[in-house]
Amino acid sequence: MIHTNSSAAYASIAPVTGQARIEVLRVIRESQPITRQDIAASLGWEINRVTGRVRELLDISRIIEAGNDTSHKVKRGLLRVA
Repeated sequence: MIHTNSSAAYASIAPVTGQARIEVLRVIRESQPITRQDIAASLGWEINRVTGRVRELLDISRIIEAGNDTSHKVKRGLLRVA
């Protein structure tokens, strides 16, 4: 069971995260495969904001991990629409 305060907090941000999720999905669709870092740069957002929306989209199977970008020293997952 979710605490009343948690439910209220989620309800207050749901419209914002929903719109943010739509924006992330749009960027992925237009530029796939793409990394989280490139999505953040494209939208002018902090990486943490993008990562949360990517997780939500992965959880509902709207996008998938599509390998790794090997052009960087650090492993960066590539995303594409499912």
